[in-house]
Amino acid sequence: MAKVKKVQSIHDIDFDNLLNSGKRIFLFDFDNTINVWRSTHVPEQAAELFDYLKSKGAEIYIVSNGRKRNLDYEVPVIWRAFKPFPFKVRLMLNKKLKRKEEVVVIGDQVFTDVLFAKLLGVDVIKVEPIDKSKEAFGTKILRFFEKLIHFKEKR
Repeated sequence: MAKVKKVQSIHDIDFDNLLNSGKRIFLFDFDNTINVWRSTHVPEQAAELFDYLKSKGAEIYIVSNGRKRNLDYEVPVIWRAFKPFPFKVRLMLNKKLKRKEEVVVIGDQVFTDVLFAKLLGVDVIKVEPIDKSKEAFGTKILRFFEKLIHFKEKR
């Protein structure tokens, strides 16, 4: 069964532990996980993290529902991924997803990233969004439902 872990940001994730436990394929969301919505910049700290993971033999992919844009860091990206539905990602990364125990999804939304990981049958790490004030209208609606879920979890 796929596990869900929650942390504040990607920089609070123990990547050495993930690597030691066999994780080799990291599927990162971009908007509000790596940088703010619609950005094209991969922050230096995230780029250093990606370089570190690659140096350890890991593969990094960005899987985003956002529109295609040119990032300032060389990384394979699946734009307009249609998360939570896994079809497009399965089509593009089919062989890599066969070893589910090696895959982890990292993202900021319950109804896209977490559900996407569950449908793939892989582990997921949910981070807090970087900046909720600048998001697509549809995302704002989903955030409302996320609040309802969190409220119910706390009771």
